[in-house]
Amino acid sequence: MKIKTLIIDDDEISIMLTDILLKEIPFFQEINSYLDGNFALENLKMEYSNEIAYIIILDINMPLMSGWEFLEEIKHFASHKNTSVFMLSSSTDKLDMEKAEKFELVKGFFSKPLKNENLKEMQALTTN
Repeated sequence: MKIKTLIIDDDEISIMLTDILLKEIPFFQEINSYLDGNFALENLKMEYSNEIAYIIILDINMPLMSGWEFLEEIKHFASHKNTSVFMLSSSTDKLDMEKAEKFELVKGFFSKPLKNENLKEMQALTTN
C-alpha cells in the first residue's frame, strides 16, 4: 500500500527537523508539510483514499486551526484502518496526552523534537 506522510506544524524549524529525520527512513514516503491545519485539511479531504495509508504528524498548538480542531474534522472522513495520527508537541501536559487517547486515529504522542526512536515506534504502530 502506498504511504503518504503529512507534517502539520506552524513551526518551520520543527517541520525542517522532522522532514530530515523522516527522509532517512524509506518507510515514510511522499512527505508533505503544512504550516496551516486548514490548508492541510482541505488537501487531505480532496485526495483522501482508502487505498493509501496516511501517517499524520500533528502539532497541537497552532494559531489558525489547533491539532484538536484538525482531529475533530478528519474523524468525519478518515478511517483508523489506513490513517495513523501522531501528536507532536512541546507540551508535556498529561491532560493533552489523555485527550489524545480519546481519538481513535491517534496512535501516539511525542514531545518535540522528534527523535529516531519515535520514528521506529511510529513505523511499528502504523503497520500493526
